[in-house]
Amino acid sequence: MVLALRLASVAAFLLAWEWAARVPISFNFPSPGATLVALAALVTSGALLDATATSARSLLLGFGAAALLGVPLGLLMGVVRPVGRVARIYVDLLIALPTAALIPLVILSFGISILSSAVIVFVFSAPFVTMNAYGGVRDVRPRLLEMARAFGASWGQLVGRVVLPSALPMILAGLRYGLSRAFVGLLVAELLLSPFGLGKLIMTSRSMFEHDRMFATVLWTLLLAGAVLAGLGRVERRLLRWRA
Repeated sequence: MVLALRLASVAAFLLAWEWAARVPISFNFPSPGATLVALAALVTSGALLDATATSARSLLLGFGAAALLGVPLGLLMGVVRPVGRVARIYVDLLIALPTAALIPLVILSFGISILSSAVIVFVFSAPFVTMNAYGGVRDVRPRLLEMARAFGASWGQLVGRVVLPSALPMILAGLRYGLSRAFVGLLVAELLLSPFGLGKLIMTSRSMFEHDRMFATVLWTLLLAGAVLAGLGRVERRLLRWRA
Protein backbone atom coordinates (compact mmCIF):
# COMPACT_ATOMS: atom_id res chain seq x y z
CA MET A 1 0.00 0.00 0.00
CA VAL A 2 2.79 2.43 0.93
CA LEU A 3 4.71 1.56 -2.26
CA ALA A 4 1.58 2.11 -4.37
CA LEU A 5 1.03 5.53 -2.80
CA ARG A 6 4.63 6.51 -3.45
CA LEU A 7 4.45 5.41 -7.08
CA ALA A 8 1.16 7.28 -7.49
CA SER A 9 2.70 10.46 -6.07
CA VAL A 10 5.67 10.17 -8.47
CA ALA A 11 3.31 9.62 -11.41
CA ALA A 12 1.22 12.64 -10.39
CA PHE A 13 4.36 14.77 -10.11
CA LEU A 14 5.57 13.72 -13.57
CA LEU A 15 2.15 14.39 -15.10
CA ALA A 16 2.05 17.86 -13.52
CA TRP A 17 5.58 18.50 -14.80
CA GLU A 18 4.63 17.39 -18.33
CA TRP A 19 1.54 19.60 -18.24
CA ALA A 20 3.62 22.59 -17.09
CA ALA A 21 6.03 22.01 -20.00
CA ARG A 22 3.24 21.72 -22.57
CA VAL A 23 1.14 24.73 -21.49
CA PRO A 24 3.92 26.13 -21.33
CA ILE A 25 4.44 28.00 -18.08
CA SER A 26 7.64 29.38 -19.61
CA PHE A 27 9.55 28.73 -22.82
CA ASN A 28 12.50 27.88 -20.56
CA PHE A 29 10.58 25.04 -18.88
CA PRO A 30 11.81 21.65 -20.21
CA SER A 31 9.71 18.51 -20.24
CA PRO A 32 10.53 15.47 -18.09
CA GLY A 33 11.70 13.60 -21.20
CA ALA A 34 14.10 16.36 -22.24
CA THR A 35 15.40 16.60 -18.68
CA LEU A 36 16.07 12.86 -18.50
CA VAL A 37 17.87 12.93 -21.87
CA ALA A 38 20.05 15.79 -20.62
CA LEU A 39 20.68 13.91 -17.37
CA ALA A 40 21.85 10.83 -19.29
CA ALA A 41 24.13 13.00 -21.45
CA LEU A 42 25.65 14.66 -18.38
CA VAL A 43 26.29 11.31 -16.73
CA THR A 44 27.86 9.71 -19.80
CA SER A 45 30.08 12.74 -20.43
CA GLY A 46 31.39 12.57 -16.88
CA ALA A 47 30.66 16.24 -16.15
CA LEU A 48 27.94 15.45 -13.62
CA LEU A 49 30.00 12.83 -11.80
CA ASP A 50 33.02 15.15 -11.59
CA ALA A 51 30.83 17.95 -10.20
CA THR A 52 29.25 15.53 -7.72
CA ALA A 53 32.68 14.39 -6.50
CA THR A 54 33.73 18.01 -5.93
CA SER A 55 30.53 18.85 -4.06
CA ALA A 56 30.80 15.66 -2.01
CA ARG A 57 34.18 16.79 -0.67
CA SER A 58 32.68 20.01 0.68
CA LEU A 59 29.67 18.15 2.07
CA LEU A 60 31.71 15.47 3.81
CA LEU A 61 34.16 17.98 5.25
CA GLY A 62 31.49 20.37 6.53
CA PHE A 63 28.94 17.86 7.78
CA GLY A 64 31.63 15.58 9.19
CA ALA A 65 32.92 18.46 11.29
CA ALA A 66 29.35 19.30 12.34
CA ALA A 67 28.75 15.74 13.52
CA LEU A 68 32.13 15.33 15.24
CA LEU A 69 31.86 18.64 17.08
CA GLY A 70 28.10 19.11 17.40
CA VAL A 71 27.18 15.81 19.04
CA PRO A 72 29.83 15.96 21.84
CA LEU A 73 29.04 19.63 22.44
CA GLY A 74 25.31 18.88 22.74
CA LEU A 75 25.99 16.03 25.15
CA LEU A 76 28.27 18.23 27.21
CA MET A 77 25.63 20.97 27.29
CA GLY A 78 23.06 18.49 28.55
CA VAL A 79 25.24 16.80 31.16
CA VAL A 80 26.98 19.91 32.52
CA ARG A 81 24.17 22.40 33.10
CA PRO A 82 26.32 25.61 33.36
CA VAL A 83 27.87 24.83 29.97
CA GLY A 84 24.39 24.32 28.54
CA ARG A 85 23.12 27.65 29.86
CA VAL A 86 26.03 29.56 28.31
CA ALA A 87 26.44 27.67 25.02
CA ARG A 88 22.73 27.51 24.21
CA ILE A 89 22.60 31.29 23.72
CA TYR A 90 25.17 31.12 20.93
CA VAL A 91 23.66 28.03 19.31
CA ASP A 92 20.23 29.68 19.30
CA LEU A 93 21.77 32.76 17.67
CA LEU A 94 23.28 30.61 14.92
CA ILE A 95 19.89 28.98 14.30
CA ALA A 96 18.10 32.34 14.13
CA LEU A 97 20.81 34.04 12.06
CA PRO A 98 20.21 34.23 8.27
CA THR A 99 23.18 32.01 7.47
CA ALA A 100 23.44 33.24 3.88
CA ALA A 101 24.47 36.59 5.38
CA LEU A 102 27.67 34.93 6.62
CA ILE A 103 28.92 34.27 3.08
CA PRO A 104 30.77 37.63 2.74
CA LEU A 105 32.51 36.95 6.07
CA VAL A 106 33.47 33.47 4.92
CA ILE A 107 34.90 34.86 1.68
CA LEU A 108 36.99 37.38 3.61
CA SER A 109 38.22 34.72 6.05
CA PHE A 110 38.80 31.68 3.83
CA GLY A 111 38.71 32.97 0.27
CA ILE A 112 36.89 31.15 -2.52
CA SER A 113 37.69 27.47 -2.09
CA ILE A 114 36.29 24.10 -1.10
CA LEU A 115 37.14 24.97 2.50
CA SER A 116 34.86 28.01 2.39
CA SER A 117 32.01 25.84 1.06
CA ALA A 118 32.64 23.37 3.88
CA VAL A 119 32.45 26.20 6.43
CA ILE A 120 29.02 27.23 5.07
CA VAL A 121 27.85 23.60 5.23
CA PHE A 122 29.09 23.41 8.82
CA VAL A 123 27.28 26.60 9.84
CA PHE A 124 24.04 25.41 8.24
CA SER A 125 24.05 21.99 9.92
CA ALA A 126 26.02 22.12 13.20
CA PRO A 127 23.51 24.09 15.33
CA PHE A 128 20.72 21.59 14.63
CA VAL A 129 22.96 18.60 15.36
CA THR A 130 24.03 20.22 18.62
CA MET A 131 20.55 21.17 19.79
CA ASN A 132 19.12 17.72 19.09
CA ALA A 133 21.88 16.07 21.10
CA TYR A 134 21.28 18.58 23.88
CA GLY A 135 17.53 17.94 23.78
CA GLY A 136 18.10 14.19 23.87
CA VAL A 137 20.08 14.47 27.09
CA ARG A 138 17.53 16.82 28.64
CA ASP A 139 14.71 14.38 27.85
CA VAL A 140 16.29 11.46 29.73
CA ARG A 141 13.74 10.23 32.26
CA PRO A 142 14.73 11.19 35.82
CA ARG A 143 13.59 7.78 37.13
CA LEU A 144 16.27 6.05 35.07
CA LEU A 145 18.94 8.29 36.55
CA GLU A 146 17.63 7.77 40.08
CA MET A 147 17.57 4.00 39.61
CA ALA A 148 21.13 3.98 38.26
CA ARG A 149 22.34 6.06 41.21
CA ALA A 150 20.51 3.77 43.62
CA PHE A 151 22.46 0.81 42.23
CA GLY A 152 25.73 2.66 42.71
CA ALA A 153 26.47 3.61 39.10
CA SER A 154 29.49 5.85 38.61
CA TRP A 155 29.32 9.06 36.60
CA GLY A 156 30.85 7.35 33.58
CA GLN A 157 28.41 4.44 33.78
CA LEU A 158 25.54 6.89 34.19
CA VAL A 159 26.49 8.69 30.98
CA GLY A 160 27.49 5.61 28.96
CA ARG A 161 24.67 3.24 29.94
CA VAL A 162 21.75 5.55 30.67
CA VAL A 163 22.18 9.00 29.12
CA LEU A 164 23.66 8.00 25.75
CA PRO A 165 21.17 5.19 24.93
CA SER A 166 18.25 7.40 25.96
CA ALA A 167 19.50 10.34 23.91
CA LEU A 168 20.45 8.25 20.84
CA PRO A 169 17.09 8.64 19.02
CA MET A 170 17.29 12.42 19.25
CA ILE A 171 20.96 12.40 18.25
CA LEU A 172 20.26 10.35 15.12
CA ALA A 173 17.25 12.50 14.24
CA GLY A 174 19.46 15.57 14.61
CA LEU A 175 22.07 14.06 12.29
CA ARG A 176 19.40 13.34 9.69
CA TYR A 177 17.98 16.85 9.91
CA GLY A 178 21.47 18.33 9.98
CA LEU A 179 22.34 16.40 6.81
CA SER A 180 19.31 17.84 5.01
CA ARG A 181 20.42 21.31 6.12
CA ALA A 182 23.95 20.49 4.93
CA PHE A 183 22.64 19.92 1.40
CA VAL A 184 20.90 23.31 1.53
CA GLY A 185 24.11 24.95 2.71
CA LEU A 186 26.10 23.21 -0.02
CA LEU A 187 23.88 24.56 -2.79
CA VAL A 188 23.78 28.04 -1.25
CA ALA A 189 27.58 28.06 -1.04
CA GLU A 190 28.12 26.78 -4.56
CA LEU A 191 25.54 29.05 -6.14
CA LEU A 192 26.68 32.21 -4.37
CA LEU A 193 30.29 31.54 -3.45
CA SER A 194 32.38 28.86 -5.09
CA PRO A 195 32.82 28.38 -8.86
CA PHE A 196 32.85 24.58 -8.81
CA GLY A 197 30.72 21.52 -8.10
CA LEU A 198 27.04 21.07 -8.81
CA GLY A 199 26.38 24.75 -8.23
CA LYS A 200 28.80 25.70 -11.00
CA LEU A 201 27.10 23.23 -13.34
CA ILE A 202 23.70 24.78 -12.59
CA MET A 203 24.97 28.34 -13.09
CA THR A 204 26.83 27.47 -16.29
CA SER A 205 23.77 25.74 -17.77
CA ARG A 206 21.59 28.74 -16.90
CA SER A 207 24.01 31.24 -18.43
CA MET A 208 24.16 29.15 -21.64
CA PHE A 209 20.34 28.86 -21.73
CA GLU A 210 20.64 25.06 -21.51
CA HIS A 211 17.67 24.75 -19.23
CA ASP A 212 17.28 21.01 -19.72
CA ARG A 213 20.82 20.54 -18.35
CA MET A 214 20.05 22.90 -15.48
CA PHE A 215 16.89 20.99 -14.56
CA ALA A 216 18.78 17.71 -14.93
CA THR A 217 21.44 18.88 -12.45
CA VAL A 218 18.80 20.01 -9.97
CA LEU A 219 16.97 16.69 -10.35
CA TRP A 220 20.22 14.80 -9.81
CA THR A 221 20.90 16.80 -6.66
CA LEU A 222 17.42 16.02 -5.31
CA LEU A 223 17.82 12.31 -6.05
CA LEU A 224 21.27 12.29 -4.46
CA ALA A 225 20.04 14.02 -1.32
CA GLY A 226 17.05 11.68 -1.10
CA ALA A 227 19.26 8.60 -1.45
CA VAL A 228 21.71 9.77 1.22
CA LEU A 229 18.92 10.68 3.66
CA ALA A 230 17.20 7.34 3.02
CA GLY A 231 20.46 5.53 3.73
CA LEU A 232 20.91 7.44 6.97
CA GLY A 233 17.32 6.60 7.88
CA ARG A 234 18.03 2.88 7.42
CA VAL A 235 21.10 3.17 9.65
CA GLU A 236 18.96 4.94 12.24
CA ARG A 237 16.31 2.21 12.20
CA ARG A 238 18.95 -0.50 12.53
CA LEU A 239 20.64 1.21 15.47
CA LEU A 240 17.31 1.72 17.21
CA ARG A 241 15.96 -1.82 16.79
CA TRP A 242 16.26 -2.28 20.56
CA ARG A 243 13.47 0.27 21.07
CA ALA A 244 10.93 -2.11 19.55
